[in-house]
Amino acid sequence: MSSSIVPKRSYGVDLAIYQSSTVNYSGAKFALVKLTEGTGYINPKAEAQIKSAKANGIMPMGYFFALHSANATQAKAEAEFAIKKAKEFGLPAGSYIADDWETGDGNRVDGPKSGNTDAVMTAMSVIKAAGYKPLIYSGASNLRNHLDTNRIVKLFGDCIWVAAYPLPGAVSTPDFRYFPSMDGVAIWQFTDNWKGYNVDGNISLIDLKVSSDKPAETSKDPSLHPVVKWNVGGVAVVVNSDGAYVYTSSKLDKRQSDKLKPQGSEWEILALENGAVKVGKDQYFDGRAVYIKLNPIAYNTSKHAVAKIVMPNTHALYEPKADSAKAYAFKLNDKVEIVGRSGRFLKLKDSYKDKTVYVTGNSAYIVL
Repeated sequence: MSSSIVPKRSYGVDLAIYQSSTVNYSGAKFALVKLTEGTGYINPKAEAQIKSAKANGIMPMGYFFALHSANATQAKAEAEFAIKKAKEFGLPAGSYIADDWETGDGNRVDGPKSGNTDAVMTAMSVIKAAGYKPLIYSGASNLRNHLDTNRIVKLFGDCIWVAAYPLPGAVSTPDFRYFPSMDGVAIWQFTDNWKGYNVDGNISLIDLKVSSDKPAETSKDPSLHPVVKWNVGGVAVVVNSDGAYVYTSSKLDKRQSDKLKPQGSEWEILALENGAVKVGKDQYFDGRAVYIKLNPIAYNTSKHAVAKIVMPNTHALYEPKADSAKAYAFKLNDKVEIVGRSGRFLKLKDSYKDKTVYVTGNSAYIVL
């Protein structure tokens, strides 16, 4: 059985097809295994590497090489593909899975910072909703210049896996005088040739924790997937059939009370910390007990999204104001594509009689 806790300042490696299927590097306490790339490539050694890591008392983790650039829809698909394979390969529930977002194989990092960040956060939220702990991997310069890491860390806590190699050649221990200082770092990849093994060397900056040694399981009930109002950054909905406890800290070591919050109850997300979902002051859910939905429209008024009509007697409007003339009526549960918002009014992608039309955000909630 693999370790469930790896203390900070522990060493680890990251692996792909180029490394052995046997994972027994002396001194390594964790191993990040490449699972997939995009939505087509699968590391043929991944299953064996995860199995070997567990057999040798090394905490297995996973990552996928991103091809999604700034495309949130593609990011969702790539994360789902990686999660599917993680489960098939036996990666334990609660393990870390990283979005490896860097230049290469067609992945672009030169898009708008807001779009890049939206895409990465979409992938991370999919990982989180599946019962795993999300990380974002990239080089220090890329993280600083092409992603809004403040937004990412605010929601996901210490989740950055940063690469920076200040020393050439074989390196056994990191020199912290050259640490790429930034908030939210969980793991520092400090060399591409640890101890002369020709494998990347990493050191943990936080305690790494895996909550289970069993494969992750998630509910498939589509009615429990949350929707979110235009001005709310994210919501969580309880999916456990028996309900979920609220804890007083992100360590999930003390319940607020013995009363369970019911399945289907929804909560506004304030932050994600250490695998827990913060929903109030000193109020946390176990991330495996809830689905989460992030809302790109809350952060970016020109972002594309899909909205669902949640109120009866809702109409498309010719202007983004309450007393606007009505263009046509929607049916309850209709889904519409939007391309931004003006205040609380969502701008529809499809025009009507060659005119731009809107729907009030109080009647149409974001589903994608």
